[in-house]
Amino acid sequence: MTGQTEGGEYHISKNRLETLVDGIFAFAMTLLVLGINPPRPEDSQATAVLPSMIESLIPEIFLFILAFLVLALFWLGHHRQFHFVSRIDPALLWINILILIAIVFVPFSTDVAGDYPMVTDAALIFHANMFIVGFLFSVQWRHICRHRHLCEPVPDAAIMQGWSHRALLVPVVAFIGGILCFFNPPLSLLVYFILPAGTYLLRRVPFV
Repeated sequence: MTGQTEGGEYHISKNRLETLVDGIFAFAMTLLVLGINPPRPEDSQATAVLPSMIESLIPEIFLFILAFLVLALFWLGHHRQFHFVSRIDPALLWINILILIAIVFVPFSTDVAGDYPMVTDAALIFHANMFIVGFLFSVQWRHICRHRHLCEPVPDAAIMQGWSHRALLVPVVAFIGGILCFFNPPLSLLVYFILPAGTYLLRRVPFV
């Protein structure tokens, strides 16, 4: 079943939207690696120049791994949020479409930041991309919490409050990274390592 009708109104099914989301995430996570151009020195020069060429790719490889892990966290977050969703309304559908637009943009922002790690604007594009995705996830969760008729089961108050705080973690970290990139663009990219520790700490506070 791809949708349901109530009063003649069409609703896309949860499963169909989740299939689209999974496909877009898989595509974006795979596309990340295409931003790393493998070195292709002449065979006669490979022994001499290949090590330095590989070394020059370290910023791009690092950012690829970082972006992949952040996308994996977003994908897990979407799965957790949609655990409570049983039906899709138009607003939730369009929030997801906006999320997917921002997700598909991640390989581009990662490629730019990886190619020019010392350039402020390059790092800023990456931080802005992460901020937008995180902000949209926060909007999605607030929409789910405010429209409990979409949920089965309905999340209790502790889960709603705790996850609302957790949903703000990525936008806050991305905002901090955006400020830091004006002083040290490469260092600013390291702020995303805060995410695992921040998630763990938020789980330990009383409202979670």
